[in-house]
Amino acid sequence: MKNNICPNCGVILDEGLDICPLCKSIPKEDSNEKSELYPSDILHLSERKSRIYMWELSAIIAFSANLICIIVDMVIVKGLNWSLYSVTAITGLWLFITSFTFLLKRPAMLGISLAITTLAMLAIFDLLSPPMEWFVVIGLPVSVSFWTLFAFLIFIMRKLRSKGFNILAIVFIELSALCIIIDIFIDMALMKNIIIDWSAITAATLGPVAGVLFFMHYRMKRGKDLGSFFHV
Repeated sequence: MKNNICPNCGVILDEGLDICPLCKSIPKEDSNEKSELYPSDILHLSERKSRIYMWELSAIIAFSANLICIIVDMVIVKGLNWSLYSVTAITGLWLFITSFTFLLKRPAMLGISLAITTLAMLAIFDLLSPPMEWFVVIGLPVSVSFWTLFAFLIFIMRKLRSKGFNILAIVFIELSALCIIIDIFIDMALMKNIIIDWSAITAATLGPVAGVLFFMHYRMKRGKDLGSFFHV
């Protein structure tokens, strides 16, 4: 006996079936409107729901972890001491998860949210051990520099036609710049005098590596991406 074929997805059906079980589970719209629904719609819906479920689970875990830290601190130290640092870190991590959950397809808003969360965490850490000293002179400028370089990397990646070893080269160059920035602000905060030492060694190491990667991408491999180079 010849098997039927599902009219929706074209899957060969077992004997006695007129429609595959997956298509059968898709809710039907009003008969007056013909809606084109496919089995992939269920998968996309399931993916969105799974993201929400994972976010809800992370909220429960974060709340439980914060509560445990506070209770243990109250019992042992008879007050709130180290638990404030733990609560700040755990809450910040949950805010990161929240940003990725709801802003994953909006990179600009995602970057702003992550940057604000990072700055807020660092500011709170500094406030917990008064007087507030290192956040303004080190934490704030270094964090702003990091997220500015990260945003520039995303911008460059969108503008490049071919993405391969050139992306790694740009990352190494930005790491060199970030190390120099960190070295400058640490020297200004601690010694009131700028002496670029360890960051210069780092930049001198990463710079030639970036040059080799640029050469491999634009001369040897002629713009091939990493996937085709490594045959993946």
